[in-house]
Formats: sequence, C-alpha cells, structure tokens
Amino acid sequence: MSRGVPFDVIGVSHYIYWHGSVASLQANINDLAARYGRPIVVAETAYGFTLAADDSEPNIFNSSLQQAGGYPATAQGQADALRAVINAVKAVPNGRGLGVFYWEPTWTAVSGNGWDPANPSSGNGWENQALFDYGDRALPALAVLGTA
Repeated sequence: MSRGVPFDVIGVSHYIYWHGSVASLQANINDLAARYGRPIVVAETAYGFTLAADDSEPNIFNSSLQQAGGYPATAQGQADALRAVINAVKAVPNGRGLGVFYWEPTWTAVSGNGWDPANPSSGNGWENQALFDYGDRALPALAVLGTA
C-alpha cells in the first residue's frame, strides 16, 4: 500500500503443519481483511491422507508434519483439516472470505512423470496430499473442497 499498487484481493498460503493452527490463520486473515478492506483467499493449502508413499520419492508430508498439523493422516483427517481451513475463510467478517485453493489436488504418483523435467523418474513428494487415493478414487476432502 505504501507504494500505491492497487489490488483487489489478498491471497495467503496456509499449511497448518508449517504455518500454524487454524486459529492463527483465522486471526491473520481477520486482521488482513479489516486492515486493508479487501477480500481474502487461501491461495494454497494441503494435508496428507496417509503417511505411506506411492513411489520412490520421499513424501514432504510425514509423521512430524502430521503431529504439527494436529489431524491424523487419514482420509477423514485430511477432510477435517481442509474443512477447518474453509470454515476459517468463511468466518472472515463482512463476507470478505472468498475461498480456498487446494495445492496440487491431482498430483498423484505416475510412473515416468516426476517433479523434475530433466529426470522423469524423479517421483513425486506430494502424492499423499492429493485428493485422490492410490487407487485413483476421490477422497472425502474433494467433496469438502466443493463447499469452499
């Protein structure tokens, strides 16, 4: 604002296992909306549905991050974590909570399609946070995302 750049929306990233609790997210986005008078989106979030891997690449979401996040690494835990983030955004005063974007909801492990374009066999460190299980079935969190 001090540089006079106009903007319409404020976007924040919030992974509860890295950035803190849903209560801290709520306090932050309420403050931002009140201070700047702009709508808020959570531009990226994700949570694991399992600690198991589906390829050879170590997953970013692991038991330490599960503990930090406070939800179990289960299909229901993933749905509950996402629901909590969505509810925080919906609770922003004056209707300024716009919505939530899920980071890489379809990034499942596919042989020969790794994260590194120079090394197709590099694997995927995010597949346990996708919204589809290792049998390519939609997880409950996908329906929760539809309520955002």
